[in-house]
Amino acid sequence: MDNTEHTDVLIIGSGPAGISTALHLLQSDASWGERMVIVDKATHPREKLCGGGVTRTGEAVLTNLGLPFETEHVFIKELRFVYRGSAYALYDDPVFRITHRADFDHWLAQQAEKQGATLYQGEAVTDVIPHSDAVEVITQKRTFYAKSVVVADGSNSLARSKLNWPGGKHKARLLEILTPENAQNSVARQNGVAVFDFSALPEGLQGYYWDFPSQVNGQTMMNRGVFDSRSAATRPRAALKNILRNSMAAQGHRLEDYPLKGHPIHCFDPQGQLAMPRIILAGDAAGVDPVVGEGISFALQYGAVAAAAVSDAFQRKDFSFNTYKTRVQRDSLLSQLNTRVKLARLVYGLKYNWQFSIAWKLLPALVRFLAWSRPGSMPFKSPGLVKIL
Repeated sequence: MDNTEHTDVLIIGSGPAGISTALHLLQSDASWGERMVIVDKATHPREKLCGGGVTRTGEAVLTNLGLPFETEHVFIKELRFVYRGSAYALYDDPVFRITHRADFDHWLAQQAEKQGATLYQGEAVTDVIPHSDAVEVITQKRTFYAKSVVVADGSNSLARSKLNWPGGKHKARLLEILTPENAQNSVARQNGVAVFDFSALPEGLQGYYWDFPSQVNGQTMMNRGVFDSRSAATRPRAALKNILRNSMAAQGHRLEDYPLKGHPIHCFDPQGQLAMPRIILAGDAAGVDPVVGEGISFALQYGAVAAAAVSDAFQRKDFSFNTYKTRVQRDSLLSQLNTRVKLARLVYGLKYNWQFSIAWKLLPALVRFLAWSRPGSMPFKSPGLVKIL
């Protein structure tokens, strides 16, 4: 039995970046449904460690694809930034949405299949071998020969590993817990409040503790966790479990009472390589925002840029993808990754309490500047932060 398939485009990974790539190709020409294949080692719906925030920019990508936001979600109407007894808040209706990644990714994959995409689930890629005229991709069940490949298999990308991809080694750290809540007594759920608490910065945390209301299978939950950017890689590692334990205790919860999940996040590197002949990276495999670890909205937009690059490659019969990085860096949303890398290195490179205090006082001015200079990319309408504590 011959288990060899030939295709024009093979997309590795069926998360937001991979499916967005497929949806954008299908939007441009329905015939792409017969010319591309998506493979994923998991089977939807599958759990994915993620806060689940989808900003207005991410929602705009879905709107441009003609997709109403159909998965279960919570509206965040107040985004609260906290630092050692002081807090600022952003208000909007909504600032962003919180969704459950298992449901969101499953829904996206279903949309692609409805529009004609072929998705092989539960089929892990075991090797990726570039050739001059195609890329050989070996899975557990078959071998593909693809004229082009979009690598969108996440932060721990096996495809990147098999290709010995140069650069882009910066990994952030993430711990997450879901705690069941009483819907009637959950103030955060009722008022739509999401918290980013940076109080542990002086303890060496290069990031924040988060507290988001969420809805999972109809049950009210709080999504709690710690993000550590590690943008200042030479500094000692923060004790993430202790920080999470202390933060949860302040909310009346014991860390040991709930299943704990951890995962590294591959951060964007402005100097990193995003393409090689016949192969491009998208989504977390290409790199996420190192300031707050935002991934979903960027992943969705990566799909738009990747699809445009793939279409152009077939039109010009040039599969070098030597302009792909330029496309990413000139995109109105993805270009922000360069700025966020610089900001992460600046803020998380600080060492002294007085430096953190000054940075905290400058936060409202920074937000107002971003709202003025990039109004289309800001996830709120208000002119800036409002001090509440």
